[in-house]
This record gives sequence, C-alpha cells and structure tokens, in this order.
Amino acid sequence: MDKESHTQERKTKVTIVGEQFYINGSPTYEGRTWTPSDGKEVLIEGLLMNARLVQGIFDDLNTKTRGQWAYPDTRRWDPDRNTREFNDAMATWREHGLLGIALNLQGGCPYGYCSEQRWDNSAFAPDGSLRSDYMNRLERVLNRADELGMVVILGYFYFGQDGNFENEEAVIQAVDNVTEWLLEKKYTNVIIEINNECNVAYSETPILKCDRVHELIERAGNIERDGRSLYVSTSLGGGGVPPANIVDASDYVLLHGNGVENPSRITEMIRQVRAMDVYTPMPIVSNEDDQPWRVEEQGWGDEGNNFVVSARNYTSWGYFDFRLPEENEDYNLGYQSVPVNWHISSDRKRAFFDKLAEITGKPGTPELRMEWPGQIGAVTVHVEKGRSNAVIKSIDLMIDNEIVATASQEPYEFHIEQIPEDEHWVRARASYQNNGREIAIESPYYRNPWWPYGGRY
Repeated sequence: MDKESHTQERKTKVTIVGEQFYINGSPTYEGRTWTPSDGKEVLIEGLLMNARLVQGIFDDLNTKTRGQWAYPDTRRWDPDRNTREFNDAMATWREHGLLGIALNLQGGCPYGYCSEQRWDNSAFAPDGSLRSDYMNRLERVLNRADELGMVVILGYFYFGQDGNFENEEAVIQAVDNVTEWLLEKKYTNVIIEINNECNVAYSETPILKCDRVHELIERAGNIERDGRSLYVSTSLGGGGVPPANIVDASDYVLLHGNGVENPSRITEMIRQVRAMDVYTPMPIVSNEDDQPWRVEEQGWGDEGNNFVVSARNYTSWGYFDFRLPEENEDYNLGYQSVPVNWHISSDRKRAFFDKLAEITGKPGTPELRMEWPGQIGAVTVHVEKGRSNAVIKSIDLMIDNEIVATASQEPYEFHIEQIPEDEHWVRARASYQNNGREIAIESPYYRNPWWPYGGRY
C-alpha cells in the first residue's frame, strides 16, 4: 500500500518523507532556518507547527448543559457560528506560519482540564455511525484548510465522551466510518490521531487504552480507497513517551508537553523516542503544550521554553490555550474554552503567533488596538503592523456582532450616536488581501466599553 499515492483532485496533499512533512511535493517551510539570539541555526524545513483548536465543530446535545456555552453578545449558543468564525480566522493563523490544526471529533474539555464530561459533544452516535450535522461542519473546516494549504490533525476520540458508545464494536465501527468518509471525500490534507491521551481515562473502552490502541491505528491505516490511505498515530498525556506498540504501528509520533515545566524533559522525551528499537525515521510532533504561557520561567524567548526546545530538537510543536478558572469571564482568552473567540484576541495568543511568525519567517498580521477618548460613543482604532506590510483600506466598528460604522482613513475614528442601553460588546474588524487570500483581523471584544460614562450604569 502506497501512502503517497493520494489523488491530486484536492489542493493540499500532505505526505511524510523520513522525518519531514511535505505539502504538494515540497517540504513545509522549504529552505527555512531560524537563527535565535545565540546564533546557532535551527532547521525549520519539514516541520508542522500547529495549534490545539479542537473545538472547531463543537456542539452539546445535552439540553441540561448546552446553555452554558452561550456567546456573550447574543446570549445563546450557535454551533454554526462557531465553525463559521473558526474558518474566518484560519487565514490569519496561516499568515503567521501555522500549518497544522489539531481538531477533534469529540472536542476537548471546554474548561481546559476536566475530571468528567457531562456534555454530549461527539460526531459519533452511540452505535458508531456519523452525525450529519457534525460531519457537515467538519467538511466546511477541511475544505477551508485545503484551500489555504493547511493540514488537519484530526482526532477521533476524547476521554469522557468515549463512554457514550454502546460497546467496543461501536468504537471500531466509528473508526471505519469516519476513515472511509475522509477517503470517500478524497481529503489529502488530513492525518489522524486516534484518541487524545490514551493513558489517561478510557476505563469504559479498553481498545482506546495504550496497550491496545495500536489495533485501531493499524486498522485505520489499512483502510484504503483507490490506493489512498491516511497517516495515523495517537497521543499520551503530558510528559509521556509512547510505548513500542504505538510507535511501531504509527506513521508519525505524537508527544504532549503539558505539565513539563522543565524544557530539558522535552529534549529527553524526543531522545527516548528516537532511541527506540522500533523507531524508524518519522516526524515527531507535539500537538498539545500549555507551558510557555503557564510557567513564568518559560515565556516566549529564544531559550528555556518548550516551543523553542522542540524546534531545536527538530520536533513540530503545538500551542494549547484555554481560560483559567479566574479568567472565565474573559471571552477573548483561550482556544479550547467554549465559546471561543477564534481570532488572535489576547496578549498570549499574540505572543505565540508572533514567535511562530519569527521562527517560520512569515509576515504575521497587523494588530487592531482600540482607544477610548472618554466621550460616550467615541473610539479610535490604531493599526500596529509589526512584521506585516498589509494595506488596510477601511475598518468596521461592530456592536453586538453587527457593523454600525466604517472608517476609511487613518486615524480610524468613530463616534456612535445610538448606544445600546443594556449590555453590549464592541470590536473592530478589517480585512486585506495577500497572495490572493482575504485576511480578516479583529480587535478583542470589549464589554460595555463606555461605562461609566453612560448607559444604564
């Protein structure tokens, strides 16, 4: 079976050559090296820099829990809006050098970390059949990624949701159904992660545990259509190194850096994988790591954080961001906390994407900053270009998700006469063209920004 005989009908074709990822026959970030402050060149070509964006097709079928995911501006949950805004932000991520999107058919904990999940978020029915509404949203995401030249690391299962299956046969049927669906749709920009962290909590589905999950890796990898098949792997919890049965069955190796406060452990994990008897040259990918923003000693410099250490050891790296309990009211934070603001809407999102653009040699996107002069309804929007040479022709001011005014020249100044009397949310939005793509950028959302100057307060 030739895993590189994928059809050319899609725009983006990912292949694996040794330790490198190729897109459309060329290594990713072709020719790119990064020179940090110590002057030692780091090879970036062939890596797949990614982010954990697993909630792109999220929904909750449990009516008892569904209401907690309501958007702050509309006060209701909307799965189609979630996917639409996910797709809207994709080109922005791409401008910063992001090539990999970690998505999951059963999402991830909407609070970052959970001991249990009472909500019902799954693209699979209990018998392993596919839910059409989820698959429609998935198709929209995969199509957009294909247009942009991006790869989706598609996770099938997530602990806490696996207990909704009728039995083990339903889990096997789910693997068959979704793999065949991907091949039937002729996607060539998708690689598979069978389940998230097989060593964590799959008590009700033994086949998803580490000692047996290789059965599903092999099963999915052996499904083919017209000579085409998919690359498959699975992951362990933070700091874990996959055992030999998983590495031997996998096409690439997945690592997680959660909880790894000392970056030297990342180096050791990578060394241990490459030293395994069953390891043959294949890519090593971290697709979940929250330590650079959670551990003060790490940060986003050229040394001492898991991102840079992974790159120095020729390993792809994935950013994981969520709202901490004390941040739960700040909609702008987090990519795993639902509802999600998918744009680069916080300082730590910006810090990651700026570092990513630096390492991959990409231009990044401008940043929109809002200033409140003090008068009711007045706002000035500033454009900070950073590495980007984007030409922005106009900026829209939006209140509660609707455009209320447009400014077409700098300084971008607005004065709104009609201010909602109750709670309202304000943001700025602009777009520009680059390489034939429309890039949408947004400021963070601001809640009641003119308080205490007016309104019911």
